[in-house]
Amino acid sequence: GPAAAVQAESLSASESETIYRELDAGGSSLADTSQVLSKIARVVMPSVVHINSFRKVASRGRVEETGSGVVMSSFKRPGTYIVTNRHVINDALPDLESISIHLHDGRVINPTKVWEDRYSDIAVLQVEARNLKPLRWGNSDKLKIGNIVLACGSPFGLSQSVTMGIVSARGRSSLGIGSRSGVLNQDFIQTDAAINPGNSGGPLIDLQGKLIGINTAIASTHGGNEGI
Repeated sequence: GPAAAVQAESLSASESETIYRELDAGGSSLADTSQVLSKIARVVMPSVVHINSFRKVASRGRVEETGSGVVMSSFKRPGTYIVTNRHVINDALPDLESISIHLHDGRVINPTKVWEDRYSDIAVLQVEARNLKPLRWGNSDKLKIGNIVLACGSPFGLSQSVTMGIVSARGRSSLGIGSRSGVLNQDFIQTDAAINPGNSGGPLIDLQGKLIGINTAIASTHGGNEGI
């Protein structure tokens, strides 16, 4: 037979006012979590950069590649660096002027030196600019499945974006990207935080606001985020 009609519970004006007062007063664990996430985003995003690089393709001419990166410092070597994925900038080398780094404050700079490792798909770009804010190093060895993480970067070119998810799995390998890119050192963190084209090279952050991974690849049937 026909489905029975279901009416939404109606609230009186006084009941609505009471609920709004309770919500405004805060104190819930969800509200506290929301404030923590906001603080993390506020302290992390100045360290996240958008990267544009250009490469020459015989059949198409000059092609643009976009991605993300994160400002870091080294315990062993002075200076300031951008960590990103090698595939974001690789085809632009050796022309460093073909790599543009868009900072949080609107400045656009070029790297002065680049190191790359094809086997882990990681690149490190040395930069010389004032008032950069390196992100703090975290410890990915302490991550547990179910831990909340944030992914930052420029999905579809939308810079300064942040998404939230959990650690879905650890130690992922044989992801099918090695044969295409030569990535052999595969010990990936799997997350369901929304990651899309343009997020490559951006940081994965723990709830202490520290770097615990680099967003590298998505498993997708149509090219967009499917939570893996």
